[in-house]
Amino acid sequence: MRILDPAAADTGGEPSDDTYPRTEPETARLQARIDQLAAHVQRMEQERASLQWMAGHDDLTGLANRRLFHTLAPDLLRDDDYSSAVLILDLNGFKPINDTYGHDAGDEVLCVVARRIVACLGEPLVARFGGDEFAALPRAPRADVPQTWWHEVAGSLSAAIAPPMNVLGHTLSVTASIGVAPAGRSGELPDLLRRADQAMFSAKRHANTTGKAGITWVVATETGDHTETYEPPAAVPVPQPGPAASGPAVAYQPGDPVWVHRSGARRAGVVEGACEWAALVRYRAQGGAGTMVDTIPTNCLTVRAEADPYLDPKSSDPM
Repeated sequence: MRILDPAAADTGGEPSDDTYPRTEPETARLQARIDQLAAHVQRMEQERASLQWMAGHDDLTGLANRRLFHTLAPDLLRDDDYSSAVLILDLNGFKPINDTYGHDAGDEVLCVVARRIVACLGEPLVARFGGDEFAALPRAPRADVPQTWWHEVAGSLSAAIAPPMNVLGHTLSVTASIGVAPAGRSGELPDLLRRADQAMFSAKRHANTTGKAGITWVVATETGDHTETYEPPAAVPVPQPGPAASGPAVAYQPGDPVWVHRSGARRAGVVEGACEWAALVRYRAQGGAGTMVDTIPTNCLTVRAEADPYLDPKSSDPM
């Protein structure tokens, strides 16, 4: 910004005869003061933006917090094009990790789980409500999906969270109890959260009773809520109280049949090459038309027991 003498501005830029022109030192001091004020304003704007971000996000995981979830979710639920569901997730086996390895390890586990949730679900709203409780608002990938589209989303999410993780030199694992309440066309957020929370506690009771991670969804009907709990395919045992689970991660070999969990969907695949943390996988393209080859993190893969007639042609040969 260039400083103009006020008197000069009134005369078209030319100082009048009775105006004493500013000296260069005075002009330099004024310019320095203006630059100082501009820098102060910029710092204030940065601090305001930082405070605004902190008010709506969890400082550990970077996910939205409960406040921001409640702010954004109603507008997403009112979208008429795609059906949605409210999902509440609570970790199994998390407290023994804190008790055995300390809160630094527990915090890192929460960060890893947060990244896995986001990687599995993709763009939908994901939040940490506090402790080891997370919430998400998955949306159907398209308008013409089956009414039970959230079954596969919840199953993929459960499989994505379960693989062991290396934390501070320890191999640890947790599973998730997941409650789902499909929104339908007129779902109100407080009611959906209440029902999803109740479903999550039903899944938690199922895990405590059977030792297997479960998923529960609650569907509203004219006669009341219909609740159903199931164990995902190849359900992972829930870590028991005491030292956290340890052991090597799954080591995939070329030719291994796997499920690829991406963006809330599960697709059949076959490993073509692998290392400790990733695998080159040939897997079904979206919609089942053709195949794709890509490098997939091993925490997005699970063992596939079901045969695929296209990827596993030998499985359909007569004996």
